[in-house]
Amino acid sequence: MTRRTPWTEYERAVRVYTEAGAAETVQRIVTAVSRLSRRLDVFYAERFDALDLSRAEWSVLHALAVEGRHGHSNPSRLAEAAGVSASTMTHRLDKMVERGLVQREPDPTNRTRMVVSLTRAGWDRFREAVLDVETQEAGVFAPLTDTERATLARLLEKAIAAQEPDGRRRAR
Repeated sequence: MTRRTPWTEYERAVRVYTEAGAAETVQRIVTAVSRLSRRLDVFYAERFDALDLSRAEWSVLHALAVEGRHGHSNPSRLAEAAGVSASTMTHRLDKMVERGLVQREPDPTNRTRMVVSLTRAGWDRFREAVLDVETQEAGVFAPLTDTERATLARLLEKAIAAQEPDGRRRAR
């Protein structure tokens, strides 16, 4: 019997999908992306534990960081982005405020709403997590040359941009 390795499992999965009638090239791409994503997910879970950061907290830190260093959002947008209810997000934000990672303040343009932003400690924790996992992320693509990584990035970006409802993407 053949020893199971990530490569043999990948080949086996692609083979079974193509035997079922799926296009081989598409299955090679989808299976590779899926397996790399799962590998990274396991790594992220381990690293977030080591950083005393839950995945739930990470989703909030990430969403706020994407708004810019001094950007902000509101609880309902954060709940939508994380795929959770407003009450779940409120509870999550309560804990993060207690930990000093985020702050909530009344929205200056609408007193009935709150805005949420990263504190300095929240930004530092986000940055620490990004830098902590970057080595592993880079390691996944270490077998590729700089040119191959750039080409792969462009091709994946092209596939992602094509998912936009209006078919537009930003220029690169």
